Amino acid sequence: MTCSGKHAFASEVGYGLFAERKQFAFTDIEQREIGQLGRRMDFLAKATIFEEREPKVAVYTLRQGIAVRYRAKADGRKQIVGFALPGDFLNSPFADRHTCSVEMISQATTCQFPKRQFLAFLEGHPKILRELLETYSQEIDATYEHMLLLGRGTAEEKFVEFIIRWRARVGRKGALANLVPLPMSRRDIADYLGLTIETVSRLLAKLMRENVVRVIPEGLQLIGPTERPLLFERSFVE
Repeated sequence: MTCSGKHAFASEVGYGLFAERKQFAFTDIEQREIGQLGRRMDFLAKATIFEEREPKVAVYTLRQGIAVRYRAKADGRKQIVGFALPGDFLNSPFADRHTCSVEMISQATTCQFPKRQFLAFLEGHPKILRELLETYSQEIDATYEHMLLLGRGTAEEKFVEFIIRWRARVGRKGALANLVPLPMSRRDIADYLGLTIETVSRLLAKLMRENVVRVIPEGLQLIGPTERPLLFERSFVE
């Protein structure tokens, strides 16, 4: 099954509670071209899409669900480097091998593009190439900020910053802005922040005691003002 052009680089229906992700501006002709290149693929939760250092033969965009990017440590543990939401690319077309592994956290749908044909499409459409490069530039900036946080932040700073940034990524608006869906496990959050699962559980319990957050089935509910400075101030009250 092919991917329709208007959804090939964007979310299909979102992931339940998540807002629709970024979209690229296609003309009708470009929509048809990219739609003919893409192939829809469905995956079960825990399915591995590709592994680190494998030759890269295809490019994937996530249409529905959520995925985790990770690298394997020498001791076999995972170092999670990021989470992908609908509309995100799961890998870059600009390298010969995958720099990380990707696993689905939930049941998910992707668009798969043969790498060579995808690169040829970008060469013929420089406007889309520029948009894609801008997207990767933003991701590099976000990765840099995350590395700084891992190197300088306390455990509590890392955890609170994760909540703030994740809330911004999922893009909830209006009455739903205080609800932060967390489809990943506490183990995943710990591996992403360089913490232990026990530390994440302890920090979450602390924020609950301070009435900063409330645990709900879908994730977290932020209590009271939820803008970044106020959340930080309430989180670090001694």
